[in-house]
This record gives sequence, C-alpha cells and structure tokens, in this order.
Amino acid sequence: MNTVKSAAVIVVLLVVLYGVYVALNKPDFFSPPPAPADVAPPLVEFGPTDPGPPHTVSPSLASGPPATSPADSTQRSVRGGEFQPSTDPASLPPPTSLPSTAPPPDPTASAGADLRRSNFETPAATTTGSQAPPLDSAAAPPPAASAPPANYAALTAYSLKRDFQEAEQLVADGKYRAALAKLSPYYNSADLTSADRGQLLAWLDALAAKVIYSREHLLAAPYIVNKSQTLYDIANEYKVSWLVLHSINRQVRDPMVLVQGTELKIVPGPFRAEVNLATSELTLFLGELYAGRFPFTIGDQPPRPGTYQVHDKRRDQTFYGLDGRVIPGNDPANPYGGYWIHLGGEVAIHGSAISGGAQPLGCISLSPKDAQDVNAILSLGSEVTIRR
Repeated sequence: MNTVKSAAVIVVLLVVLYGVYVALNKPDFFSPPPAPADVAPPLVEFGPTDPGPPHTVSPSLASGPPATSPADSTQRSVRGGEFQPSTDPASLPPPTSLPSTAPPPDPTASAGADLRRSNFETPAATTTGSQAPPLDSAAAPPPAASAPPANYAALTAYSLKRDFQEAEQLVADGKYRAALAKLSPYYNSADLTSADRGQLLAWLDALAAKVIYSREHLLAAPYIVNKSQTLYDIANEYKVSWLVLHSINRQVRDPMVLVQGTELKIVPGPFRAEVNLATSELTLFLGELYAGRFPFTIGDQPPRPGTYQVHDKRRDQTFYGLDGRVIPGNDPANPYGGYWIHLGGEVAIHGSAISGGAQPLGCISLSPKDAQDVNAILSLGSEVTIRR
C-alpha cells in the first residue's frame, strides 16, 4: 500500500515539475503584458501620388514619399528641416501621444455619439451612484480647468490645449487649412514646454505638407489654364516662384507650354522667411500659415538682423571671399553650393560646398538639398526677416 502511495506522489511531482518547465520555457514568459494602444488623433491622409513626368526641379517639394531612399541622409524636405534621415515627414500623421497639458481621453465616452470625444478634451466629471450634480451653479464652483491660469506660460499651455482640441476636430472634418491656421501662431511662442513644442511641430509639418505642397486644392479653387498662358504668367499673377508650382503640378512637362483647360494647384503667395540666428533655423510662412523649417550654419560673413527682400536668385554664383579668394560657381569648393539668394548688400541665403571645409564660408548656409528647396519657394520680392 505504501508503495502505491509513493508512486502516486512521484507521479504528481513529475506532472508539477513538467508544468513548471513548460511555463518557464515559453518565449513570452518574462515579457510584460502589452500596453494598451494610445488613442491617436485623426490621421492626415494624403491623396494618391501621381508620379508625373520626370524632371529635375526640386523633387522633394512634391507630395508623397521622396524619390530617393529614406535612408539617404542627404534627403531633406521643406516639411521640416530637422527630421531623422530614416523618416519621411510626408508620411507622418499628427503624433499619437497627447500634449503634456492634456489629460488622457475619457474611457467612458460614448462610442455612438455624433461627435467623438477629442483626445485633447478634459474628461467630464462623473457622478457616483445616484448622486446628481448640483443644479445651483453658485453653490458649486466651476472646476479649475475651466478658468485660464494666471501666469502667461500657463495661459499659453491652456490655449494650446484648447486649440489642439479644435484642430483635431477640424482635421476630422477635412478642414486641413483651418487646422493649420489654428496652430501656426504657436510656432514662435517662447512659452511652450519642449514636449508641447515637439507635438506642435509634428502637427505643423504634416499639415503644411498636405495643405501647401500636395496636389490637393486646399488653399484655393483649382486654376483652369487659359489660352496662351505659361506657368511663368500664372506664377507672377500669384506672386510665387514658378519652380514651386512646377514641383507641385508635376503633370506640367514644359512651363512654357500649357494645355488650355488644364487644372492646376495654385499657391497664393508670396512666401516669406524668418531667420533665427539664435536657433540657426530658417522658417517659411505663406501669409500666416506655417510652411516648413530648415537648419542652417552661419558662415564667416554673419548677417545683421533686419528685414530684407529677395533681390536676385542665381545658380552657380561665383564666390568672392573677404580674403580676396575667387571660387568659380562650378567648383565643388564653392561655398554657395549651386544656389544663391541675394538679400541685398553682403547678405545671402545659399547652399554649401560639396567638398566641405573646416570653416563655413558665406552668410546663411543651408544643406544642398535645403538650398534647392528654399530657392524654389522664395520668389523675387519675398520678405526675409533676420533676428537674433
């Protein structure tokens, strides 16, 4: 009898040990449970990309992914000068994390409501059991979040939270231009936290890509080409560079020959630029709409703060150095890098030398790709403000 009991105990122990062995050797045994996915704001959907005819005019301005590999570290974009080489801003939706000033979305919100609860909306207060909220508003003071904070930085955060909520609803309704206009004024705000600013830039870059540089007619009604018009004529009418119109309207093969009745995307200009010497960032605006940003390097001829205008634009401009050096425009060592935008006097925005160099030369030096894009966007007469 004892032998039978001992055998039974051994069998039970073997079963238990086998179960422990199997559990320990499962691949995900030590893995934490997956975190619940964040509720993302509405995606900025880009329309289908028409490859159009091949041409060499500023390909990165067109909508859709870049022609080169995303891993190419030289690929730049008007949709944001500062982005990781492995990321194409044209494909980025607005970010999925919430601004630092916003609470998490209300999990009790009704899924069947006509208007879904915004990711940036303060959750409504809930009641416990059968307790009803007080009817007398004087007896129950409003929650703290309903009144703007006293200090200016907190007021800006409060305002941004509110406008993020409104912009999200505008995107959900397909009103992308209005969403861009709602958030653009915050770009120059000095009172944003780093987290809120990063969130803001992700929205601005994605919205500018869709509203301004895609082929969708989100800025103005489609333009119908009249008889004997050229792309230069239309660009002059709207005070923009023909290069930016050519990049967006890639169905146009020859800017001198337009087919009557052709429908074009129009960008009512002019563009303007703000150059911040403290942050080394050049930012484009279309009226009051944010239109992209680019990092730059200050050369050996730093510009003075002030308001300038684009007087001239040239390819392969000869460089005349302060030390008397003369470098031809087609020389790889030329610090203008093939693109030169003259702002008057000794002030210019330009590319950079292909061969590199220990000391940046010139004035406001962009990467070669960024210089190509800025040259295509700014037109003669565009205003450029330089500040410290």
